[in-house]
Amino acid sequence: MSRAAFWRTTAPVLLLLVCIGLLVFGFLRLRAIEKSMRLDDATNMVWVISQAQVEALKLRAVLAEAPGDGAVIAHQYDLFRSRMDMLTQGPQRRFLEEFQVATQVMAAQRLVHRLDPAVRQLAPFEEQALSRELVELNRQLNRAANRAMVGEWRILSDRLARYRTAVAQVAYSLAVGVLVAIYLGWRIVADRRARLDAEELRLRSARLEEDLDRERATVAHWRDFAAVVSHQFRTPLAVIDSAAQRIYRRGQPASEEVLEAKQATIREMVGSLDRLVDAALLIGRIDNKMERPQQVIIDLAPTLRGIVDEMQRRHRGREITLSLGEGPLSAWCDPKLVQHGVMNLIDNAVKYSPPSSPVEVSLFQQEGRVACAVADRGPGLTEEEAARLFARFQRGEDAPASGTGIGLWLAQRLALLQGGRIEAQRRTGGGALFTLWLPATPPGKKGQET
Repeated sequence: MSRAAFWRTTAPVLLLLVCIGLLVFGFLRLRAIEKSMRLDDATNMVWVISQAQVEALKLRAVLAEAPGDGAVIAHQYDLFRSRMDMLTQGPQRRFLEEFQVATQVMAAQRLVHRLDPAVRQLAPFEEQALSRELVELNRQLNRAANRAMVGEWRILSDRLARYRTAVAQVAYSLAVGVLVAIYLGWRIVADRRARLDAEELRLRSARLEEDLDRERATVAHWRDFAAVVSHQFRTPLAVIDSAAQRIYRRGQPASEEVLEAKQATIREMVGSLDRLVDAALLIGRIDNKMERPQQVIIDLAPTLRGIVDEMQRRHRGREITLSLGEGPLSAWCDPKLVQHGVMNLIDNAVKYSPPSSPVEVSLFQQEGRVACAVADRGPGLTEEEAARLFARFQRGEDAPASGTGIGLWLAQRLALLQGGRIEAQRRTGGGALFTLWLPATPPGKKGQET
C-alpha cells in the first residue's frame, strides 16, 4: 500500500477507532462517578442527631411546664429515648466513634437514663436533675453534630477530588477525540476556512473571558458581603432581640425608663447595622473597581469629637476620653470610612478592657501624617497576635465571647483603601494601643501645607 493510499483510507479508519475508544473510556469514567455519588449511611447522621436534640428539648419543656405529671413526662421520655437509641445503637454509632464523640455522648446518656421516669416516679429534685443532665447531653449532641458536619464535608471534599480527576480524564479523552475529529475535518475543509474559524474562536474566547472576569468580580463582591453579614450582624441582632423581649415580656408592664432605655438600645443597634451594611457594600464596590473612596482634606478634630460622643452614648457608664494634639490635624481621607474604622477600634477597646478603666482616644500629627490612637488597659497582645490580628475572623487569645473577629479586619481594609494603615502594639504599663495612620496630603503633594 502506498503512503498516499494509507493517509486516504487506513489513517481515517484508525483515527475513527481512536475516537470510539476515547468515548467508551469517557463513558466508563462517568459511570464510575455516578456510582460513587450514591448516598451512604453518613448522609442521615446530622438528621438523627438533630432529632435527638429536638426530643431532648421537648422533654425539658415538659419537665418545666408539667412538673410532677408522671404520665406526660414518661411519654415524652420514651420518645426521647427512642431517638437516642437510634443514634447510639444503630449504624450511626460507628460514625460517632469515628468522630471521637461517642464516649462523651454515651456518658451523658447514661446520666439521663439513671433518672428514667418509667422505672419510678421522679421526685421534684430528680426532675430538676434530669433537666440539668439533658442540658449537658444536648451540649454533647451539639458537639457531635458539629463533628458530623465537618466529617461529611471532609468526605465530600475527598469525593470532589476524585470527581475532578475523573472529569479531567474524561475531558482529556474528549479533547483528544475533538482533535482527531478536527484532523478529519481538516482533510475536508479548506485551509482558508480553517483560519477564519480559528479567528472566530479566538474572538469568542476573549469575549467569554471578559464576561467571566465581570462575573468573578460580582461573585467576589457578594461573597465578601455575605461573610461580613453572617458574622458581624449576630451581636447587634442579639441585642435587639433581647431588648424587644424585655419590652414584651409577660407580667407587670415595663416602666417608662425601661422602655426608653430599650428603645434607645434598639435604635443604636439598628444604626450600627445600617453603618455596617454601608461599609460592607462600599468595600465590595471599591474592591471590584465599582467605586472609589471620596477623599478630601478635612480637619479630623470635629469628626473625632462626634465619634467619641456617639460611642459614649452607646457605651453608657464607660469613660471614653479624647485629647487633641497641637498643630494642623487635617488628613486626606474619606470621613465616612474614618468614622467606621475608628468606631471599630473603640468598640474593640471597650470589649477587651475592664469596665472601670477608660478608653483613651488621641489625635495628633507626626512626620507628615495624621494619627488617631485608641488605647486601653486590657490584657494587651503579643507580637504574634499583633502580626495576625488584622486577618479576617482572627481574634486574640483573651477575646470576649461576643466578638466576631471581623471588626479589626474591616477597619484595616478601610484604612488601606485611603492610603493609610492601622498598627497594633502592646501599651506601656499594660493594655493595647491601636493607631490609625492617614496621609496629611494627597499623593504627590507631600510637604505642602493643607
